[in-house]
Amino acid sequence: MGLTDNRCLNRVMTGGALGCTVGVAIGACYGTYEAFSYGIPGMLKVRHIGRTTMGSAALFGMFLGAGSLLQCGRN
Repeated sequence: MGLTDNRCLNRVMTGGALGCTVGVAIGACYGTYEAFSYGIPGMLKVRHIGRTTMGSAALFGMFLGAGSLLQCGRN
C-alpha cells in the first residue's frame, strides 16, 4: 500500500479537484471585488477576473492535492 495505490491516486485527484472548485469560487468573488474597487476599465475587468480566478484555482488545487497526498502517505 504505497503512493502508487489506485485509492491514493483517487484521493489526491479528488482533493485537487475540490481545491480547484473552491479556488474558482473564491477567485471569482475576490477578482470581481478587486476589479470594481480599483476601477479597472472596460474589458480589462474580464481579463483581471479571469486571471485572478485561474490563479486562485491553481493555488487552492495544488495545496489541497498536496495535503491529500500527505494524508495518503501517512495511512
